[in-house]
Amino acid sequence: MSLNENMSEEQILDSLFEAADKLPEETVRIQRLDMLMTLRGLTSSKVDSIRERCTVRKTVKGRTEEKVDGETFNALLISEATAKLEVKGLSLNGWGDPRITSRLKLSGGEQAVRRMLLAGELNAVGDKVLELSGFGVELEDLKN
Repeated sequence: MSLNENMSEEQILDSLFEAADKLPEETVRIQRLDMLMTLRGLTSSKVDSIRERCTVRKTVKGRTEEKVDGETFNALLISEATAKLEVKGLSLNGWGDPRITSRLKLSGGEQAVRRMLLAGELNAVGDKVLELSGFGVELEDLKN
């Protein structure tokens, strides 16, 4: 590999680290709620941490069985990945905004997501967060 003639090794590494720190974003619309959500991809450690929080363990006949609660997983993904939330032009400070949680008497953003989104919306937006986080990327995509 040769260095780009116009860039020093340090500049190349700086640009690599800068790109790695910049998480992909995309804005999605929930038509039913007239809501715009700007979602940001999550790091693998963040996704792992959320998955761990949603894993239910049971011991059955001496064997520990694990199951991920999909609804909670998606709600936490969405709550964590929402960089910007706007409803009918009103900007909110994410799902945990007190204007949502206090009015609905909820403990946090994850509960707000579960309360406000329908099951299919929850799945679709959760899938979008995972897509932005690099899940579903095929090796063929990486070659280009």
